[in-house]
Formats: sequence, C-alpha cells, structure tokens
Amino acid sequence: MKRISALASTLAAFVLTVALMAWMIAQVAEHPGVPRAVGELPPWFAGAPIAGGKGDGRSAAEPASTDAQPPGVHAPSQAAEPSIREADFVQVAGGKIEIAFTEYEMKPDKIRVGPGAVTFVLRNKGRFAHNFHVEGPGVDAHAEKFSPGTTIRLEVALQEGEYKLSCPLSNHDQRGMHGRLIASSKPGS
Repeated sequence: MKRISALASTLAAFVLTVALMAWMIAQVAEHPGVPRAVGELPPWFAGAPIAGGKGDGRSAAEPASTDAQPPGVHAPSQAAEPSIREADFVQVAGGKIEIAFTEYEMKPDKIRVGPGAVTFVLRNKGRFAHNFHVEGPGVDAHAEKFSPGTTIRLEVALQEGEYKLSCPLSNHDQRGMHGRLIASSKPGS
C-alpha cells in the first residue's frame, strides 16, 4: 500500500510539473520576445563604462537624486536630442509611406512627406509582434498589434507639422523603436 501511495504522489507531482511547464511555454508563445517594461535601461547595459565606482551609475561629482525612484528604474534622460540633419530624412512622395519593423527599429525612422492623406504600409520583418502609433497635430492614430511576416495599412490625414512615430508595444519605444515624420509642403523645412 505504501508503494502505491508513493507512486501516486510521484505521478501527481510529475503531472503538476508538466502542466506548469506547458502553461509557461504557452505564455512565452503568446508574447514572444516581449520584455517587461522596466523604464530606461542604464548606460552600462549598452556597454558604457561605469563612472565613479559607486555602483549606482553616478559619477563621483554627481549628487544623489532627491527623486524617489524604485531601484532599477531610471528617469528619462533630460539631455537635448542630438541634432538631426536634413539629409537624415527620407523624402516620400505619393502619399504611401512604407516602414519596415524589426526588433526595436523602424526603417526609415525619419520621414518627410507633404500634408494630406497618407497610407502607412507597415511590414513586420522581425521575429516579434509590433504595433504602430502616429501622434501629432490633429492625429492620434493606432494600428493594432501585427505578427511577424504580416503587412498592414493605416490611413491618416496629416496637417503641416511634426509627428512622433512609435511602437508602443511593451517597452519597444523606450528601446529605440520610434521615429519622426515631418509633414510640410515646403521642401527641406
């Protein structure tokens, strides 16, 4: 009787372990490669040297912040955005803007187009799901999440002005998956 009881409890533990593993695999398959939102990554994560030797990422001359932030969450950088040259922008004519999505990158990410109706043709060439958001003067449009290998379209009417493009899924935007679009009837402005 003891053997049957021991065998039954071992079998129950095995079945529970297999069920838990299957559930975990299903969660990963549903959201492949979508890391948790943790805020801005520290500079050392990208290979920058740690200054000051304090172990908290601050230089010896930099005072401790008075802002209460949870450990591991860094406030967005207040540094000015590097100058973007006109040559960095892709000029698009005809109202059709094609953007390729890969992991944490949109190409092109600096676009110039004339105002009016445009169609974004969004191609997911990456391994993970992405989505799309365009925000600016009079526009706040979203495209829902789209899977790897798919192409979707989003039609938007643009006014003159500057727009932010991004993939707001998880923390993709914070990891660099964003861009700028300038709608202007004047070339180069």
